[in-house]
Amino acid sequence: MSRPTPPRRPDPTGPVPSPTPAPERRGEAHPGAHPGSHPGAHPGSHPGARGDDRPARPPRPRPPASPDASGVATARAARPAVTRRPGPRRPGPERIADLAVVRASRRWHPGRRTLLGALAVLLLLGAAGWLLLASPFLRVETVRVEGTRLTDPAQVQRLAEAALGRPMLTAGSGEGEREVEALPFVASVSVQRHWPHELIVRVEERVGVAAVPAASGGVDLVDASGVVRLHAETPPPGVPLLGVDVARAGVGALEAARQVNAALPPDLRARVAEITASSPDDVRLRLAEGPEVVWGGADRPERKVEVLQRLLADPDVAGAERIDVSAPDAPAVAG
Repeated sequence: MSRPTPPRRPDPTGPVPSPTPAPERRGEAHPGAHPGSHPGAHPGSHPGARGDDRPARPPRPRPPASPDASGVATARAARPAVTRRPGPRRPGPERIADLAVVRASRRWHPGRRTLLGALAVLLLLGAAGWLLLASPFLRVETVRVEGTRLTDPAQVQRLAEAALGRPMLTAGSGEGEREVEALPFVASVSVQRHWPHELIVRVEERVGVAAVPAASGGVDLVDASGVVRLHAETPPPGVPLLGVDVARAGVGALEAARQVNAALPPDLRARVAEITASSPDDVRLRLAEGPEVVWGGADRPERKVEVLQRLLADPDVAGAERIDVSAPDAPAVAG
């Protein structure tokens, strides 16, 4: 016979079960059994089926039945119910007025210290402006002129002294500077300030690159653009004379001579005493010391300058009577 199972303690939350009579022993007939039943039949669930006086186990709780036909609880039934929150309500006119008051109270309002700082900055700026533009302490008292060679320095001095008594900050940018730049041989004017009272005017003059015989006698000095800037009795040192008879050779010959003169480097131009041209294709150079140079036309000036300088550097060629560089790739030396 198997060992009887000890009774379980009843669940305090569930109903208290009634005592179950002990089941009948195997081979004994149940007192209340139907006559004629088998002595060893299964007692079933009738009271007294077990052979002891221990209470029966309470029934286990079952999960709630699903509404589905299969009887299985679905995930949808196990979800907690979702409650919808109402949307934000639009603020009424009174609420909008309250928000406007709150925002206005949060705006930045300058304090006394900030106002005093801004006032101090304005006072400093005003004092600096007065010192630079209106005070008598930073005024032009002396004007000095530099860089004049062909231009009359007294004339430049007279025009530049128009800045006397003006503020140093604005001096040198007025009508006096423009009048100096309008002089014939003045290319540009620069002004330098020596604080607190001196103004230096530096003049950069146009360079006379050639002297053209004038009809009234003497020569006219022209710059690189061919503009006559000054009249002189003789060409200055280092300025070649363009000896072209325009009436016989034409204006083209004079223009070719001017182009050849402009193409010469300063060191070579300083050695040229005169440039002549009988036609635009027959330009010649007469050196102050050395042979005559047959230049030809105004084409290929860089190559001709290179060949001529190389030949003049040779002592044997320097003593010749004539150098022909009209065809620079095949120069010729005569005499």
